[in-house]
Amino acid sequence: MVLRPCSSALFTGQQAYLDRLKNYFSIRNGQGVAPRRSFLIHGLGGMGKTQIALKFAEEISSQYEYVFWVDATNEDTMSASLKGISSIPDAKRAGVDANPEAVLYWIASLSKE
Repeated sequence: MVLRPCSSALFTGQQAYLDRLKNYFSIRNGQGVAPRRSFLIHGLGGMGKTQIALKFAEEISSQYEYVFWVDATNEDTMSASLKGISSIPDAKRAGVDANPEAVLYWIASLSKE
Protein backbone atom coordinates (compact mmCIF):
# COMPACT_ATOMS: atom_id res chain seq x y z
CA MET A 1 0.00 0.00 0.00
CA VAL A 2 1.60 3.24 -1.14
CA LEU A 3 0.12 6.53 0.00
CA ARG A 4 2.21 9.39 -1.39
CA PRO A 5 2.45 11.86 -4.27
CA CYS A 6 4.53 10.99 -7.37
CA SER A 7 7.97 12.34 -8.18
CA SER A 8 8.51 14.72 -11.07
CA ALA A 9 8.95 13.20 -14.51
CA LEU A 10 11.83 15.67 -14.89
CA PHE A 11 13.77 14.27 -11.92
CA THR A 12 17.39 13.42 -12.82
CA GLY A 13 20.64 12.92 -10.99
CA GLN A 14 20.98 12.62 -7.24
CA GLN A 15 21.83 8.92 -7.64
CA ALA A 16 24.37 9.12 -4.80
CA TYR A 17 21.62 10.20 -2.40
CA LEU A 18 19.24 7.52 -3.66
CA ASP A 19 21.94 4.86 -3.27
CA ARG A 20 22.69 6.05 0.25
CA LEU A 21 19.02 5.83 1.20
CA LYS A 22 18.65 2.36 -0.34
CA ASN A 23 21.72 1.10 1.49
CA TYR A 24 20.58 2.58 4.81
CA PHE A 25 17.13 1.00 4.63
CA SER A 26 18.40 -2.39 3.39
CA ILE A 27 20.38 -3.11 6.57
CA ARG A 28 19.17 -6.27 8.34
CA ASN A 29 19.94 -7.69 11.77
CA GLY A 30 21.36 -11.18 12.40
CA GLN A 31 17.94 -12.79 11.81
CA GLY A 32 17.44 -11.02 8.47
CA VAL A 33 14.92 -8.57 9.92
CA ALA A 34 15.08 -4.90 8.99
CA PRO A 35 14.73 -2.68 12.06
CA ARG A 36 12.54 0.39 11.85
CA ARG A 37 14.70 3.24 10.70
CA SER A 38 14.39 6.98 10.11
CA PHE A 39 16.38 9.21 7.81
CA LEU A 40 16.38 13.00 7.84
CA ILE A 41 16.85 14.84 4.56
CA HIS A 42 17.56 18.50 5.23
CA GLY A 43 18.71 21.58 3.38
CA LEU A 44 17.57 24.88 1.95
CA GLY A 45 14.21 25.16 0.25
CA GLY A 46 14.25 24.28 -3.45
CA MET A 47 17.25 21.96 -3.21
CA GLY A 48 15.24 18.86 -4.23
CA LYS A 49 14.70 17.16 -0.86
CA THR A 50 11.09 16.27 -1.62
CA GLN A 51 11.92 14.93 -5.08
CA ILE A 52 14.71 12.73 -3.68
CA ALA A 53 12.33 11.33 -1.07
CA LEU A 54 9.58 10.74 -3.65
CA LYS A 55 11.94 9.07 -6.13
CA PHE A 56 13.32 6.85 -3.37
CA ALA A 57 9.80 5.87 -2.30
CA GLU A 58 8.91 5.00 -5.91
CA GLU A 59 12.00 2.87 -6.37
CA ILE A 60 11.63 0.83 -3.16
CA SER A 61 7.83 0.66 -2.85
CA SER A 62 7.64 -2.91 -4.18
CA GLN A 63 9.91 -4.11 -1.33
CA TYR A 64 7.61 -2.92 1.44
CA GLU A 65 4.04 -3.59 2.42
CA TYR A 66 3.47 0.06 3.35
CA VAL A 67 4.99 3.38 2.29
CA PHE A 68 3.35 6.44 3.90
CA TRP A 69 3.96 10.06 2.98
CA VAL A 70 3.51 12.45 5.91
CA ASP A 71 3.78 16.16 5.19
CA ALA A 72 5.50 17.51 8.30
CA THR A 73 5.51 21.14 7.20
CA ASN A 74 3.52 22.03 10.30
CA GLU A 75 1.17 20.45 12.83
CA ASP A 76 -1.90 20.91 10.62
CA THR A 77 -0.37 19.24 7.56
CA MET A 78 0.98 16.41 9.73
CA SER A 79 -2.46 15.82 11.26
CA ALA A 80 -4.08 15.88 7.82
CA SER A 81 -1.56 13.34 6.48
CA LEU A 82 -2.12 11.00 9.42
CA LYS A 83 -5.88 11.37 9.06
CA GLY A 84 -5.51 10.31 5.42
CA ILE A 85 -3.62 7.19 6.50
CA SER A 86 -6.51 6.27 8.80
CA SER A 87 -8.76 5.96 5.73
CA ILE A 88 -6.81 3.18 4.00
CA PRO A 89 -8.53 -0.23 4.09
CA ASP A 90 -6.00 -1.95 6.41
CA ALA A 91 -6.28 0.85 8.96
CA LYS A 92 -10.08 0.79 8.76
CA ARG A 93 -10.11 -2.99 9.29
CA ALA A 94 -7.92 -2.47 12.36
CA GLY A 95 -10.44 0.04 13.72
CA VAL A 96 -8.05 3.00 13.53
CA ASP A 97 -9.84 6.31 13.91
CA ALA A 98 -8.66 9.64 12.45
CA ASN A 99 -6.86 10.59 15.67
CA PRO A 100 -3.13 11.18 14.85
CA GLU A 101 -2.01 9.30 17.95
CA ALA A 102 -4.14 6.28 16.98
CA VAL A 103 -2.64 6.27 13.48
CA LEU A 104 0.91 6.48 14.84
CA TYR A 105 0.17 3.65 17.28
CA TRP A 106 -1.20 1.52 14.44
CA ILE A 107 1.87 2.22 12.26
CA ALA A 108 4.16 1.30 15.18
CA SER A 109 2.29 -1.98 15.66
CA LEU A 110 2.61 -3.12 12.03
CA SER A 111 4.63 -6.30 11.72
CA LYS A 112 5.15 -6.23 7.94
CA GLU A 113 7.98 -4.24 6.40
